[in-house]
Amino acid sequence: MTDKEKVGELMVRRLPKEAVLLVWWVLWALSTRLGTVVLCGRAGLCSGFPFVRRFAEMKQEEREKVLVRWSTMRGLLCFFRLAFAIFKVFSLYVFYSQVDESMKNPSWKAIGYDVNQRRGEPKRERPLDKGIIDVEAKDSRRLLDDLSWHGLSVTAENSRRNLYTVDCDAVVVGSGCGGGVAAATLAKAGHKVVVVEKGGYFWGDDYSSLEGPSLDQLYQKGAKLTTMDMKINIMAGSTVGGGSAINWAASIRTPDCAEKCLGVLVTACGSKSSNSPIKLFIRSKLSVSACGALMTPPLLISSGLKNPNIGKNLHLHPVLLAWGYFPESDSSIKGKVYEGGIITTIHKILAENNSPRVIVESPSMGPATYAALTPWVSNSDMKERMLRYSRTVHLFALVRDVGSGEVKVEERINYRLSDADKESLRDGLRRVLRILVAAGATEVGTTQSDGQRIKAKGIKKEDLEEFLNGVVAGEGVVSGSERWTMYSSAHQMGSCRMGVNEAAGAVDEHGQSREAEGLFVCDGSLVPTAIGVNPMITIQSVAYCVSNRMVEFLRCRKSIETA
Repeated sequence: MTDKEKVGELMVRRLPKEAVLLVWWVLWALSTRLGTVVLCGRAGLCSGFPFVRRFAEMKQEEREKVLVRWSTMRGLLCFFRLAFAIFKVFSLYVFYSQVDESMKNPSWKAIGYDVNQRRGEPKRERPLDKGIIDVEAKDSRRLLDDLSWHGLSVTAENSRRNLYTVDCDAVVVGSGCGGGVAAATLAKAGHKVVVVEKGGYFWGDDYSSLEGPSLDQLYQKGAKLTTMDMKINIMAGSTVGGGSAINWAASIRTPDCAEKCLGVLVTACGSKSSNSPIKLFIRSKLSVSACGALMTPPLLISSGLKNPNIGKNLHLHPVLLAWGYFPESDSSIKGKVYEGGIITTIHKILAENNSPRVIVESPSMGPATYAALTPWVSNSDMKERMLRYSRTVHLFALVRDVGSGEVKVEERINYRLSDADKESLRDGLRRVLRILVAAGATEVGTTQSDGQRIKAKGIKKEDLEEFLNGVVAGEGVVSGSERWTMYSSAHQMGSCRMGVNEAAGAVDEHGQSREAEGLFVCDGSLVPTAIGVNPMITIQSVAYCVSNRMVEFLRCRKSIETA
């Protein structure tokens, strides 16, 4: 497969259908002379017959100028800018993540990147192997045998249609921070539990450390999921363990302000390997939706639930990045950016009530992600930035967002940043830049589309303040602003929040649906507000409380049945 084919295939798999249609239309137009003139203007003209060129026939520097112009278009012409952003992100991502037969990328040596793939080491038995049933890897007979071997009752409802019923005490959809705790708590209480997980199962010995395959296997949409306006790139776990499997080891106590607001595995569902695939119907006394804040609302809505709060109140902890360059010859800090611990400390910017308004952390960023998020203003500038990769440190400002969004259909996410959130992110981004300058960076900047940056070595205080005054939380790619930026999110919560009554929440204060008895929600969608810090521990704590209520529900049900 050629590089162009790899980029196209990734776009089709990861972009929403509207974006794929835009890309197809732009590429088709650029393949024609008339379309090139329409999209590129006078740059598509030439002095010789037929006086009009296709985009591919233009000189490289001419094509580059066209892309630069597209990147600044706004208003009714913002679709040019959106197309530019898509081409830039996906092309650079593929270029720096692809590997050859030796599992290497020729560009990595030039940018100072290397990765230990741990090939040849003996594989150990995986902790969950005895409990995992991978339905895609088994034929019909083996699948039924495995289900029975694990102590589950399997009956044929309609053998001609290959429809079978699996009976259990509880079924948990999702195995992340909430689902894992729920399954463990229910199993410990003596109940037969089936966990349904759409992602694959990986653990330490399985990891290749290769950026492309790892993101593709462990994250929803390969970490290419965005809001509908493509303003925020959303990273959400999609593997056994969910968010707890991809967490950067940041385990942070729930802030007091958030505590007050809280108040209180099979890996698919049908076999593709058989010519006559089995359809499994799981019948349980208790059902748990633990798909995460992005997937639980679509599941509940598609199942017929009507509560208007389902899918609303989505919080994303939006993030903005800044960077600092630390040349090895000019710094006492040794090593490379991808070495060592990911997060060793966090910095908090507090609100008047001493609650965290913004926190500052460091991300883990391979060269492909680095390239995709880096502003492109010219080929030469991008090359210079990539050559600095191994010594460029990124920090980010994360806001406890007041604004919110909604997700009612799978992977169709709408979100609006509030003015207060923009102010907080602006202040956080400025603090990040101050930290980088104080740490000795010789140059600092943001990911704003115009390549906003300043030489920091020996900088005067007044010059730094002037630069920081120009740092803002910018608009997104389809906005009317001349300059734009890309936001990120690794924490999603609140889209199926608990509430004391039907008007206040999608479920009750114990996580149970008011519309379907025995249906519980147990994931990050339960929390009623943004937490303000990495939410894994908070979600697990809430899940523990909710899952103990599930145990009590099953105990009461058994008492009624035996009475």
